[in-house]
Amino acid sequence: MRSLPAVSTGVLRNAGLLAFVLLLTQARPAYAQDNASDRATARGLAGEGYAALEKKDYVTAEDRFRRADELVHAPTLVLDRARALVGLGRFGEAYAAYDSIIRETLPSKAPPVWKRAVKDATSEIEAIKPKVAWLTVDVKGASAPQVAINGDTLPPERLGERVPETPGDLKIVASAPGYVTQVIDQRLSEGEEKHIEIALRPMPKPAPEIVVVPPPSSERAEPNHGEHGNGRRTLTYVSFAVSGVGVALGATAGILWLNARSDIKAACGGLDCQPQNESERARLDDDKQRYDTFGTLSVIGFGVGLAGAATGATLLLTQSSSDPEPKQVGIRAYVGPGVLGVRGVFQ
Repeated sequence: MRSLPAVSTGVLRNAGLLAFVLLLTQARPAYAQDNASDRATARGLAGEGYAALEKKDYVTAEDRFRRADELVHAPTLVLDRARALVGLGRFGEAYAAYDSIIRETLPSKAPPVWKRAVKDATSEIEAIKPKVAWLTVDVKGASAPQVAINGDTLPPERLGERVPETPGDLKIVASAPGYVTQVIDQRLSEGEEKHIEIALRPMPKPAPEIVVVPPPSSERAEPNHGEHGNGRRTLTYVSFAVSGVGVALGATAGILWLNARSDIKAACGGLDCQPQNESERARLDDDKQRYDTFGTLSVIGFGVGLAGAATGATLLLTQSSSDPEPKQVGIRAYVGPGVLGVRGVFQ
């Protein structure tokens, strides 16, 4: 277990007593509306925190001082929470707590114990400074991104700023509505500084769905010219319908393939490039996957179209003159929201 900064038990005990008196009898104007119940609860939590700190039970101490300060703020509570964080080895959070005390503007009639807390924070922050890592996160592409580091949300105003972190493994998650979430694993050492840029990409639009609508049923009675002729005629029209679907699929996938190719070339200047970071690698992998998928679909679609056309033409050319001709024949494509299809009418 890590040791606290050099602060004697007597100093801690006296600071605790002064804090209790302060919470009982003093209140900063900004906190004048704190009610008696909150102050009583804060005193109880602070007392448990001081007892835990003297026993080096840093987990309990950090919890109690944090909860007490959330009810009734006092620099002394923040100071002792920072000491508990040092004991836990959470140097990034400890540094931020010390720094908040130093930056706080005290009222002109601040109690001496508060001024003492600022002086102690100024001294103790120097002792942990070499053990802190520094991280700067910039997010591009979205107007209101959200960033979480090891599950803790980074305040929006700290984006692009240098923030203290505890050395070790960090999991950085950047997200925004309508954008693909990016996850980056980063390891930082003591004293190391790292600047990470994350480019959020809009979620890809779904590919058009290709639907073949069966021909509408006809209530007319077909003249009976034999089952063979009817079956051959139906197969001819089905072959041409399949050909149309294949061509439509090939054309649609071909357009999406060209779009994916353009995205890759726009991102790195060519189809073969080396990503500079994990964010670029994820984007490039996604674009290449779309490029390969749509290219394959385009080839398959045109292949099906050619095969269907060849089959239909063969059946049409070899059809007997005795086979009945339909009174109405039609094949047409249609486009809807996210849907591309072919409709056939054979009567």
